[in-house]
Amino acid sequence: MGACGADERSRHRAKPDVSPAMAPRHIGQRNEYVLTKDWSGEHERLNLLAATVDALSIDAIRTAGFGRGCRGLDIGAGTGSVASWLAREAGDPSLVTATDVDTRLLQPLADAGIRVLKHDVVTGEFPPGSFDAIHTRSVLEHIEQREEILGRIIPWLAPEGVLVVVDCASFSVLSSRNPIYRKVMQAWVDVLALTGTDYEWARSFPEPLQRHGYRDVGVSAILPAIQGGTPMARFWSLTLEAVRPRILDAQLSCDEEINQAQRLLADPQFWDLGPGFLAAWGRRP
Repeated sequence: MGACGADERSRHRAKPDVSPAMAPRHIGQRNEYVLTKDWSGEHERLNLLAATVDALSIDAIRTAGFGRGCRGLDIGAGTGSVASWLAREAGDPSLVTATDVDTRLLQPLADAGIRVLKHDVVTGEFPPGSFDAIHTRSVLEHIEQREEILGRIIPWLAPEGVLVVVDCASFSVLSSRNPIYRKVMQAWVDVLALTGTDYEWARSFPEPLQRHGYRDVGVSAILPAIQGGTPMARFWSLTLEAVRPRILDAQLSCDEEINQAQRLLADPQFWDLGPGFLAAWGRRP
């Protein structure tokens, strides 16, 4: 028996037994973005993610040949690290657009001349042929209409324009040999699944782009090792803390187990794999 009275192995990879229609307030509803900027730790959390995953995004965009005079769009720009890089590469910040449903963390980009827009990729539009490169990271995994969005983005790209999608894949943490780490990370996966997040989708890259006719597709990936007390461990510690109330409401884990996982993530003697991140890219059909 686990600390909360449930056998951990019986929960491993089990689907959460909570109907979204009956979900308590903390669990959330379909297509609700759980990790909002209202939470005090979100700015730090996003910066820690950028420190590890920006290189994956940037390498994929470079592969597409983005450079001087190119027009770029960063969908769900977070704190703006990739949009800032796009602006430097383009040589003119006005050629770059950074969007988010909440732009509070993007004001420094606007001050630097980058176009910052409050924009929802599910319903928002851009004129045809507006961009030579479009990047989106840790966005489509949270949206149930992710496949439809891959299609509706196509007209926004110029001829030969490229889309780069970077998302998270949970397979590596769900095979952990540490039962507490595995169980609490499984709870993170399951509670976000209640709002439509799919942490298995990226594992299918590049098939989603191929289905929509994108050309010259490619894939790259990173699988970060986590040592307790390091920046990436801190990122996952903050992530778990942000979703703790929802995990507890869904009864997927308990405070004691989450606290144990947090102690692991702070302990330099703890080593494991974190979730993977995959980048897929392709040119406009």
